[in-house]
Amino acid sequence: MLRRLLPALMLFVPLLAQAACTRTLRVPYEDWRPYSFMADGRHTGLETELLAAVAREAGCRVTYVREVPRNRRLPMLLAGELDLLVAATPNRADAAWYTRPYRDEVLGVFMRAEEARLDVRSLDELLRARRRLVTHRGPASVPIINDFAARGLLTWFEEYGRGVQLMQRGRGDVLLGDSVAIVFAARAVDMPLIELPITLLRDPVTYKLSRRSLTEADLRAFNRAIQRLEASGELQSIRARWLGVAPKR
Repeated sequence: MLRRLLPALMLFVPLLAQAACTRTLRVPYEDWRPYSFMADGRHTGLETELLAAVAREAGCRVTYVREVPRNRRLPMLLAGELDLLVAATPNRADAAWYTRPYRDEVLGVFMRAEEARLDVRSLDELLRARRRLVTHRGPASVPIINDFAARGLLTWFEEYGRGVQLMQRGRGDVLLGDSVAIVFAARAVDMPLIELPITLLRDPVTYKLSRRSLTEADLRAFNRAIQRLEASGELQSIRARWLGVAPKR
């Protein structure tokens, strides 16, 4: 009897996975190339494809919420008005759940190809040489950025296309930020940049789930989905495809 039941029970495993999520996941949309953007009327990008694969494996549906200011995303998640944030670094102080990691976040330091100094091993050397730093507001936690600012050697940008444009116009000597986003933006406009051998940050990032709107079962479903997709190589395949491609604008 047991042997006859096992095949029948196996048929229900995919159905159970499909029922894993307790609700459609509300995720804020962001134009953040190459992670999330619109191309030919379609929402695409590295983060978009990774989340689609994980959600599908976990039995979840995703809907993107537009026009959510960046500074409102965390309060909305904590209030249960959003369900998931991507590319999160675990913080024990947050009243949220964090999944297992699904990719790495890397901060890099770049210079124009014709000026790159590959013998430089630290930002401190560039500061002493009075090189102007151009950086995204995201990595402001790197302490030495404040030293560049104190000496009047700092220019901020909000989006990576603008950061590369500032380098093209000679408005900065050193570009610091998310390595993938910088490479993508530079390739899109044929701007030759060289990454310097300076180690700043390489951290795994996770999905951040709302405790107000989701359940621990949702968290477990996401963790199992990430684990299965890493084992099958699907997440690695998505990462590799996007890390080597930068379409023209």
